[in-house]
Amino acid sequence: MLPEATGMTAVLIVALVAALAGLAYLLALSMARTRRVTRRFQVLDDIARVSDAASSLPETLSAISEVLVPEIADFCMIDVISEERAQRAAVRVGAGAPAGAEQGLAEREPSIPAEMIDGEGGGSLAPRFFERMSDADLDDISHDETDLEFLRGLGVRSAITVALRARGRVTGALTIGVAWSGRRYRSDDARFARVLSGRVALALDNAGLFSNLERAVRAREEIAETLQRGLLPPPLPHIPGWSAAAMYRPAGAENEVGGDFYDAFPFAGGWMLVIGDVTGRGARAASITAQARYTLRTAAALTGDPLIALATLNRALLARNDSAMCSVAAFALPEDPAQPVRLAVAGHPPPLLVDREEVVETAPPGPLLGAFPDADWSLELTRVRSGQQLVVITDGITDACGPGGRFGEERLRAELAGATNPVLAVQKLEAALHAFVEGALDDDAAILAIAPRPLEEQNG
Repeated sequence: MLPEATGMTAVLIVALVAALAGLAYLLALSMARTRRVTRRFQVLDDIARVSDAASSLPETLSAISEVLVPEIADFCMIDVISEERAQRAAVRVGAGAPAGAEQGLAEREPSIPAEMIDGEGGGSLAPRFFERMSDADLDDISHDETDLEFLRGLGVRSAITVALRARGRVTGALTIGVAWSGRRYRSDDARFARVLSGRVALALDNAGLFSNLERAVRAREEIAETLQRGLLPPPLPHIPGWSAAAMYRPAGAENEVGGDFYDAFPFAGGWMLVIGDVTGRGARAASITAQARYTLRTAAALTGDPLIALATLNRALLARNDSAMCSVAAFALPEDPAQPVRLAVAGHPPPLLVDREEVVETAPPGPLLGAFPDADWSLELTRVRSGQQLVVITDGITDACGPGGRFGEERLRAELAGATNPVLAVQKLEAALHAFVEGALDDDAAILAIAPRPLEEQNG
């Protein structure tokens, strides 16, 4: 064979191999796309199937979430939009999520685009798509620094939020995201999410669940308001031999139950005063608050011992099916103010002894309640002399943020220094806090202060 022919044959072979390789690649790509499209159709069919089989609102929401996670998302949230507000209705998180991810997402206030909540115009139906979630994106959708740190901890790579439109109006939103699985969404995923939102909205509307969701939101708000009124700390009673003052301020204008509380109740030989802060907000926080207050009341009435009261509440919280934790400072006041006060602190800011210009801690904080079954706490004896007072707060005060940063320990002590009685201490601290945050608290705040009554008042 001639050299020219041999060379031509080699070129043809190389070209043929390249063509076959290209064809194989295109075939593999086509098959991958076909499988992907098939899976997406299967997701849409599965949503219709499980929705038809569901018999209640929680069951329907859970079933839809189970279809989406982990098939197309590492996590998903379904929110209901009512009266220009978004409320979280369902959350699901797949395997491999960071600790606390599901609870954090469930308790987190939704960050739905304003135009989606308004539901006005075509822009309300445009998906919000983060193809490569950046720190700037996280900062944009976060509510504060704590929320930003939580979102960073999820490691979100991509996320899509789409409106759920039923009967001509936007009534909810669906958010899907990928993080720990290593997947990432592309533009075709955003287009599919819009199709998906239509199927989810249709499934919920066919079951009559959007109206149920709105009614559930209103009912939850009414329940929270009722619980808030019922669980507000009562006025402090008259405590013989002692002067006492307290303050409680819930965060925000919404009637949502917070986690701070204080209480005072008698026992044989004196009075027990407690102040505490439970984890979370809303109805769940209310149930923990109620349990904490009445468990402490019962244990204190039976024993008069702060340590037994804390241990009893710790066992009760650990026995719950959910993760319930609480910080408490408890002190037993003797009938004779000349005798020492017995203090026990569990994960709470320590009580402060205010002696004119001097402000010092009086008891070390022990373990948080509800966290460890074998935890124990120490009992401190503190004599509160004439002219001195004990002041204990919740961390909603020191952690309060204003234009000047954080309220902090230094400002707290400066405000308490020089306060000559509990009423003045509470009034000074409350006024300083209100001015610092410009009237807008991020968290509940409570103060409790006690001091021996002057001898002339005791004798009178």
